[in-house]
Amino acid sequence: MEKQPQLEQAQGKIMKVRIFFLVFSVLGCPLSSMAYGNIGAEQIKARVSVFMDDYVVKLADDYGNNVRIEYAISHLDTRLAMKDCPQPLEAELNSRNNIGRINIRVSCNEENNWSLYVPVDVDLFRPIVTTIAPIAKGDELTRNELEMREMNISQLNGVYFSAMEAVTGMQAKRSIRADKVVLTNDLEPPLLIKKGEQVQMSARSGGLVVKITGVALMDGHKGQQISVRNNQSKRVVEARVSGPGQVVIQL
Repeated sequence: MEKQPQLEQAQGKIMKVRIFFLVFSVLGCPLSSMAYGNIGAEQIKARVSVFMDDYVVKLADDYGNNVRIEYAISHLDTRLAMKDCPQPLEAELNSRNNIGRINIRVSCNEENNWSLYVPVDVDLFRPIVTTIAPIAKGDELTRNELEMREMNISQLNGVYFSAMEAVTGMQAKRSIRADKVVLTNDLEPPLLIKKGEQVQMSARSGGLVVKITGVALMDGHKGQQISVRNNQSKRVVEARVSGPGQVVIQL
């Protein structure tokens, strides 16, 4: 009967030893993980930040100094955990466009080869031509209806103008409302010749220039090729509009 308490004491000691080793092994896992830990969201975001700081400098060089650039890295899941990388993480642009929503590829190219893509929104602001008053279809644009205004060009669909001189004197293809960015699709060269109008036709051959009169068979904007009928021969030829009432025939 006295052996039973001794047996229970011995079993209790064995149980304590087992619990000790179990606790030690559980605590040992986080220590090992910290020493050789996985790469998490914060490390990946930090690498993207370093890349973007250099990328902003490059964008400023490409677009000129008169720009303002902002970027926002998309949220990464805090539970993200990639395998360790013995070398610094690599980052590169992986998008066709260079502003707006872009993707940055972050990768480890060593033994634990992996990669992932981080979306970044890049806003680029610069002064461009906008309207300050409505412009009717067919009207010629003047400085009175225009101003340079800082806009976020990453949100624009179309080709804008960064110089007032490129817009003044052009003609509106459609009505343009006030406070709108002027795009290339909104404009066309001014109408210099109207259908049925008498025009002077010039043809150059070597050092010889021949000038004859004709009739425009269609409206013509500057630089546009139109059909013109020779008043003498009645022959219809193609000529390029060079000025008001002036066309040039290519021989």
